[in-house]
Amino acid sequence: MQVTLISPYPSLEAFGLRTLSACLKAEGCQVQMVFLPQPFNQRYEPGLLGEVAELARESTYVGLSLMTNFFDNAVQITQSLKQDGGRPVLWGGTHPTVRPEECLDYADVVCLGEGEEAVIELTRRLAQGRPYRDVAGLWFRSEDGIIDNPMRPLVQDLDALPFPDYDYEGHYLAWGGRLRPMTPDLLREQLGGVYTTMASRGCPFGCAYCFNNALNKMYPRQRVVRKRSVQNIIAELRLARERLPFLERVKLDDDAFFLVFSLDEIREFSQEYRRLIGLPLAITGISPSTLTREKLSLLVEAGLSFARLGIQTGSERTRKLYNRQQSNEGILEAAGIINEFADKTQPPQYDIILDNPWESEADLIETLRFLARLPVPYRLCTFSLDFYPGTELYEKARQEGLVKDDLEQVYRHDYLSCRPTYLNRLFFLLDEYAAQGRAISEGWMALLCSPMLRKLGLSRLLYRAARMWISHPAVRLRYVLREGVRDLLRGDWRRIKRYLGRGGA
Repeated sequence: MQVTLISPYPSLEAFGLRTLSACLKAEGCQVQMVFLPQPFNQRYEPGLLGEVAELARESTYVGLSLMTNFFDNAVQITQSLKQDGGRPVLWGGTHPTVRPEECLDYADVVCLGEGEEAVIELTRRLAQGRPYRDVAGLWFRSEDGIIDNPMRPLVQDLDALPFPDYDYEGHYLAWGGRLRPMTPDLLREQLGGVYTTMASRGCPFGCAYCFNNALNKMYPRQRVVRKRSVQNIIAELRLARERLPFLERVKLDDDAFFLVFSLDEIREFSQEYRRLIGLPLAITGISPSTLTREKLSLLVEAGLSFARLGIQTGSERTRKLYNRQQSNEGILEAAGIINEFADKTQPPQYDIILDNPWESEADLIETLRFLARLPVPYRLCTFSLDFYPGTELYEKARQEGLVKDDLEQVYRHDYLSCRPTYLNRLFFLLDEYAAQGRAISEGWMALLCSPMLRKLGLSRLLYRAARMWISHPAVRLRYVLREGVRDLLRGDWRRIKRYLGRGGA
């Protein structure tokens, strides 16, 4: 039996889809994996999708993974596959899990939750010619309506799952407007030398804006957070090094690595990683409340070179809205611990959420002044708040009339592009300073944020001065020392603007 699996994501990591491919291959299936890296707000060329449809023509079914923002891409791919009466299409991933009825308007089958066991059972029944409409975890649309089978329990023994499929044979990549067979060179270029995997599944926090907020409620009385054994993780990484000799870094993309793994487990992992893998290590999804000096020290010794922490906000009021179980004091402590290893690691990345309709300017100013207290260098990664279906914030936004059109306001919302407001621009400015190891003091940030100075029109001048200070050091210093004060006293705004550049506040 042949199955085609399609990933529409910009990255070729596709951890879930690669694991599913490995499961199907273990069942004796011939699997084709098609990677169509595309920004979610751009559509595919018809010619490329025609090549995909032709490639999948002999498959028993086609599987496609999608998150909410890739809904349009998934619809376009599916419609192309069905134009000539193609094979059945199965959708899986986070969005079909929370919106199965909607997805069945396009897909023939929808998988809810983790799909390894459900898809394997479906495939076995198809191969044996047995009825399959009652497979748990799968929904179907029939002449009599929707067949909504119950969800399957979460996979508890993660070590029992095969390692993600990185074989070249049978993998295809959209490249240069055409579908090309995967090669080591293409994979190396697309991965950027980084191998991404997950040592655990699930998140215990359930932040109000995150898909885990919805997922955790779907599995009451089940152990949502699960982890692999250290031996299993190291075995996967050893195999990856053998198959992908071009790897330069390993990234663990867990939701709560520091919380899930005990100090003894991290000690064991660090020893084995340093001895058998020896590549620089990156860990994302770190909550400041779970980071400890002991655990971080062990991982740095093993090769940890990059850490990404979710701060999201420095406002206590907003933090309660997000269900974030941390404090500014805890964040400062975590940032200080990371800074102790600055000579051995890259600047950390701190995630921040902007464009929250419930945040006041006072909340944003509180966050900006707090971030100014963090030790530099660091990078800020800013996200525009999106209301993902099934989350508490989505329900709140719906009830208050903030979201009236899911497709336009949620699915097509660009979460990577924040509004160009004055206070948002201060976050971007702070990122530029911190990336260069320069601090904007809390006092200076208070002036930049001051509502009174903004009313007087002086914030525009201060912002331009700060922009010039980071962009043109030689010009800025000479001007400020020699002429800036004189021009300010004289009120020579023309000369001031000439040196501080154009821009708005």
